[in-house]
Amino acid sequence: MSNIALCCADVGVQFGALKAVDGVSYNFHRGGVYGLIGPNGAGKTTLLNVLAGRLMRHSGSIVCEGVDITSMSPHQRARCGIGRSFQITKIFPDMTVLENLRIAAQIGHGRFLPFWLAPRYDRRLAQGIDAMLDLTGLTAHRDTVAGTLSYGLQRALELGVTLMPGPRILLLDEPLAGVGHHEIESSTNLIEVASVGRTVLLIEHNMDVVMRLSQRIVVMAAGRVIADGTPADIRDNALVRSVYLGDEEVEA
Repeated sequence: MSNIALCCADVGVQFGALKAVDGVSYNFHRGGVYGLIGPNGAGKTTLLNVLAGRLMRHSGSIVCEGVDITSMSPHQRARCGIGRSFQITKIFPDMTVLENLRIAAQIGHGRFLPFWLAPRYDRRLAQGIDAMLDLTGLTAHRDTVAGTLSYGLQRALELGVTLMPGPRILLLDEPLAGVGHHEIESSTNLIEVASVGRTVLLIEHNMDVVMRLSQRIVVMAAGRVIADGTPADIRDNALVRSVYLGDEEVEA
């Protein structure tokens, strides 16, 4: 069996004259944590949207664990084991933490119960929900309305919702965006724990966190991959430093 979890081959996205993603090919291996970095406008989020199926107008192909998913919709890709988080939290702010996780659990099991059946939701889901509350540190907030949580806890809930269906591949787009300084450590620890046994693609501007969590770092600029290596390799890469200093002349 191939060790490649997710493969993009010659992926391109063009908006008018702008090549947002320009012929990106890369193999993401099972169980690896990949930091995806680059200056604003490098094409990072666009690439994640392509991989998640939220941007279908692209060239090239996407293969997930040996299955060509290029033409699959986001929910079909979710069934293939791909989970996606966003720069802005995607939770139900007027529902409780427990209700948010319950909906994700029901969808993950191919079931969806009306809200008025909430007191009688399937007991088989309860154990998984309780485990997720514990993992995300939200047990004490299970009955709290999600929109009243601190932003860091909302981020934790969003990750919990993403994890409930049991994805094998996580696409995390700036999971620490908006998180207060005092919550950075706990949020980073949660991502670290959630990454165990999964393939993770992480876009994050906090470079200390990227260097800590990533086994490999992929650097993009002007829609292309310009460097790839361990955190130590990338830290010492002169081309990467020049891009971040504003000199975006990227030679192949």
